[in-house]
Amino acid sequence: MVIGVSTLRISLPVFVAEQHGLFAKHGIDAEVRRYDTAQPLADELGAGRIDAGGYVAFPILFGPGAPPPRVRVLTAVVEDAAHPLSYLLVKKGSGLRGVAALRGRRIGILPTAAYRRWLEAILRHDGLRPEDVSIVPLTPSLEVDALAGGGVDALFTGDPMATAALARGLAELATDTPDVPRVLGDPFLFGTFAITEDFAQKHPAQARALADALDEAITMLSADPGVGTAAMKPYVRETERPFVDRYPAARYLRSGEIGAAQLDRALELAGTDVRAATVALQ
Repeated sequence: MVIGVSTLRISLPVFVAEQHGLFAKHGIDAEVRRYDTAQPLADELGAGRIDAGGYVAFPILFGPGAPPPRVRVLTAVVEDAAHPLSYLLVKKGSGLRGVAALRGRRIGILPTAAYRRWLEAILRHDGLRPEDVSIVPLTPSLEVDALAGGGVDALFTGDPMATAALARGLAELATDTPDVPRVLGDPFLFGTFAITEDFAQKHPAQARALADALDEAITMLSADPGVGTAAMKPYVRETERPFVDRYPAARYLRSGEIGAAQLDRALELAGTDVRAATVALQ
């Protein structure tokens, strides 16, 4: 089984499963491929070039622009006020405070459909139009330097970049609470791990085993969040590695904990026609 993983904090269960031998424990011969963000991972998943992957934000996997891939959803990651995943940052000491202060400014984003869609929703909610700012997609490795050097005035991103920028004293939060759940609903179903319907139909036992491995990883994370940061540390860039232990605890839903109504709402917020989407709970 070829499994894609985005090298972002949302993917902690995959790192735990790989580092702690949970894939092998559940009988899965896994080849794990890493991606800087979830966007290319979703493209590979939709094209059937990998069998499963995550974690992927719902607008990336199911957003407008292409027919949704035929997948099954195994688990989910949730953002709420106590479990931030997305950060709106400004340069330390810039004096910028609040979304309205960003009018006319350059905002760097993680280069995915999800962060663009969410930022546009935040701007509209707080009285700005998307065209009132300049949105600049930035590869993860360039984000912090772009903010520190003045290439952008703000940064809308996640970890490992966000915590590294805050811990190094280069950035500060522009708002008091995570903006995605503030605007789109708290708790917010942020992303998921998915397996192609084709693989699931051909190898149902392996699909179930994959769900079991991820569920076990989530149970381990719930008992000790440090398990996740320790598992992820080898995969982050060297400049970000010293700050991995500062990540806040993340909240995940096991495969059996995602309700159909929750999934429909996540698809709706992603811009998907729920009736046309081919997605199922494993």
